[in-house]
Amino acid sequence: MSTDNSISGFVSRNKTAIITTAAAGTAAVGAYLYYRQLQNASLDGKKGESPDTSSASKKKRKNKKKKKHSSSSSSPSYPVDEKGMPKLGNVDELSQEQKEAWSTALKDKGNEFFKQKDYDNALKYYDLALSLKKDPVFYSNISACYVSLNQLDKVVENSTKALELKPDYSKALLRRASANESLENYPDAMFDLSVLSLNGDFNGASIEPMLERNLNKQAMTVLKDKLGQHKSQLLPSDTSLASFFGIFSPETEFNNYDENSEADKELKNGLENLYKRSAEGYQIADEAFSKAVDLYSKLLEENPDDVALKEKSAIALEHRGIFRFLKNEPLGAHTDIEKAIALQPRVNSYIYMALIMADKGKGDEYYEFFEKAIKLDPENAAIYYHRGQMYFITAQYDKAGADFDKAKKYNENNIFPYIQLACLAYREDKFNDCETLFSEAKRKFATAPEVPNFFAEILADKGDLDKALKQYEIAKRLEEAVEGIHVGVSPLVGKAILLAKQPSVANFQEATKLLEEACLRDPRSEQAKVGLAQLKLQQEDIDDAIKLFEEAADLARTVDEKLQATTFAEATKVQKKIRADPIVSAKIEETLAAYKAQGVF
Repeated sequence: MSTDNSISGFVSRNKTAIITTAAAGTAAVGAYLYYRQLQNASLDGKKGESPDTSSASKKKRKNKKKKKHSSSSSSPSYPVDEKGMPKLGNVDELSQEQKEAWSTALKDKGNEFFKQKDYDNALKYYDLALSLKKDPVFYSNISACYVSLNQLDKVVENSTKALELKPDYSKALLRRASANESLENYPDAMFDLSVLSLNGDFNGASIEPMLERNLNKQAMTVLKDKLGQHKSQLLPSDTSLASFFGIFSPETEFNNYDENSEADKELKNGLENLYKRSAEGYQIADEAFSKAVDLYSKLLEENPDDVALKEKSAIALEHRGIFRFLKNEPLGAHTDIEKAIALQPRVNSYIYMALIMADKGKGDEYYEFFEKAIKLDPENAAIYYHRGQMYFITAQYDKAGADFDKAKKYNENNIFPYIQLACLAYREDKFNDCETLFSEAKRKFATAPEVPNFFAEILADKGDLDKALKQYEIAKRLEEAVEGIHVGVSPLVGKAILLAKQPSVANFQEATKLLEEACLRDPRSEQAKVGLAQLKLQQEDIDDAIKLFEEAADLARTVDEKLQATTFAEATKVQKKIRADPIVSAKIEETLAAYKAQGVF
């Protein structure tokens, strides 16, 4: 509730530590090798784009002593016609030595044209050189020409041919990666950059900016496509719903109930199920409130001045609105709650509207709606609790504490103000006070799983992992014993995170089991899915990891959270491709063995 001990927090802090290795348990190797490359490399023909020169021709130039032998262009080793153009004849009849010498000379002549920016002639000579010898350098030089001609598909094609002959050809890898980025083939670009990082080329300079740029572009492309599909929005996790509605006093009755009214029946059905604290109850409530809104709308068309109908319709709209808000439908939520307030102003409607304003970043209007709620009911605990939360988030701790105290005063039987006051004390570096407040909450709410669950978060943040694990275990047992959902799968997820921070085979197995249980209990828990995906990734269950990351992206409420999960899904897909490549996989195994031999891992 108050600390950043969540899976999503861990993921955010470790975004670029994506595994690029093939062997089980090699996350550290992946993080170590992942980003190493040339920072300022480009493919625009302006920064260092040049043809390759073979070592043979370099040696030949060094050995030339006389001026008459210094220029291959004045007396080429290959035969020429009357116009000075190469005349190779039947290539198959040439000796291997002739092919080597002539192809090198033709390549050198192509380089001269390249330097003069005469790319058409450069291409002719490189092609002639290739007719004598299939050399990766010749293909690489052809790709360099196409860079300057901005024919990126041909850059990729010829770089690929060079790499078929020499898989670790760094210049070809970099050139193909850059071309693929420009062509928006981001996964292919990431593959080449990852291989470059593994090879450790370009003097160890970092390629992290290039790799992360491609990863972000790919994730944004995938996410935009998903957002454009207009899928029906899902409810957040049952754990989140229980926590959100837990601060509000249950409202299962309303005035002027008519047992013969279908609208009234749906509204009552929604309210009763809302506070059952069950997965099924939340689903039923969501559907019932929507049905009630539609039914009341028709009734109001026939009786627009009916005060009782307006009041009941306002309740239905208010609840459909907050469910829409929780399902990340802000426009629909705003419309519903605005209509609800127009029909019959209610405290919760003002609180919900305040939350919508906060979501839009409209702080002033946020506080204005709380003032309106206070005018309706100055002793409503939920008002002060939610306003206190905003003060807490914005580090206005004195105001937050005052509001939490009021929430506690006006509803002594609600546990959340007690929890927040303890968390506030911790945030203000008053751990002794924090412990005292948690002890007070424990005495008053002896069987409430919230107390050990959130105290465990504090202990974990403080670094006292053993005590935190014990508290999560207590919270888990209490959650199983109480009726309904309270902290839901939070103890399972929290304990799994801590176990994963202390890596061992036993801890990984237990953490995996906990997160799998969490996903079964709360299938819409984004945190559980992201956490399990991380563990699956480290245990080489790549397909499962991808599936879990994608499911987490669908479940996430905010665009940032969706992007984060999508980023990991796309990165994992690249890892899968890397591991499927036999040459790269062998290189990884070789590197891993070398580091193990050095005692690094």
